[in-house]
Amino acid sequence: MLNTMDIQIQYLLWLQHLREVTHGIFDNFFLGVTWFGELMIPIAIISIIYWGINKRAGQIILFAYGITLYVNVFLKMTACIKRPWLLEPSIKPIESALPAADGYSFPSGHTAGAVAVWGSIAFNWWKNRLIRYSMIAIILLVAFSRNYIGVHTPQDVIVSIIAGIFIILGANALLKITDKKANADIVFYAAAMILTFLLCAYLQIRCSCQMQSYNPLIDNVNPLAMKHSVYSKIAFLVGIFTGWIIEKRFVNYKIPEGYSRKKAAAIIAGIAILYLIMKHLCTLLMLFSPAHIAYAWLALICALYVTLLYPFFLKYLFKG
Repeated sequence: MLNTMDIQIQYLLWLQHLREVTHGIFDNFFLGVTWFGELMIPIAIISIIYWGINKRAGQIILFAYGITLYVNVFLKMTACIKRPWLLEPSIKPIESALPAADGYSFPSGHTAGAVAVWGSIAFNWWKNRLIRYSMIAIILLVAFSRNYIGVHTPQDVIVSIIAGIFIILGANALLKITDKKANADIVFYAAAMILTFLLCAYLQIRCSCQMQSYNPLIDNVNPLAMKHSVYSKIAFLVGIFTGWIIEKRFVNYKIPEGYSRKKAAAIIAGIAILYLIMKHLCTLLMLFSPAHIAYAWLALICALYVTLLYPFFLKYLFKG
């Protein structure tokens, strides 16, 4: 009798057979879809919304994204579930997808990120049927793409979708509390930083325990490399909440009403600068620190840029 994992493996093998009989005609499409769960496209969309469309909606997305990163890192390092091709050697993922599929499999980070961003957009504009169904379609396509290219099992993406829905609802509730109750934002920020510290401590202990039994000849996931890979996610999470509370307390940027060329040009320029930062700053940072530390600094800077630094610039730009 087949167990749940056997059924999932058979499903992935069926998708692999589909890739083979269609000679990979859909491969590039689903590899492209995966980018909607990567960092650059979501963070660009978040920035456009946060800077120029609806700041509150942007905050919900940022909160959902930050909390999702926390939950995803915790679950990956706790469950330690291997990638599909390590569970079943006959599974052959699309080779070009492998560099971004390092570390543990459960849950799917791409799917979690997609739910946090595109799901939050659907949540904020739920009454707009076009936006709602378009965002849901993107989430489902990203989730399916992770199965199609062979880097995640169905349970990886299903859990990410379910968790993401609850995280969006929780993010919205948290923001309502921080708006209504005096100093609730400080309490939340302090709690977030304590939880982040505890996550770092947990990862250190977890990694140390795993390294004691780690055998590079047998084990395909290096616990130390896995720990290093999450530094940037934790830094991004810290940057999101730090930028949010400083902006809320001291900047309080308000989006100018209506459309103007100046507003559109400023947002496009901000996205272009963000792209250049993400593309080139890490190379400079790696001259002074190890790669995993450089990526962490880059993630922190990007989060602060989106939540605090560019809104500060926009506030005084639109005053003139």
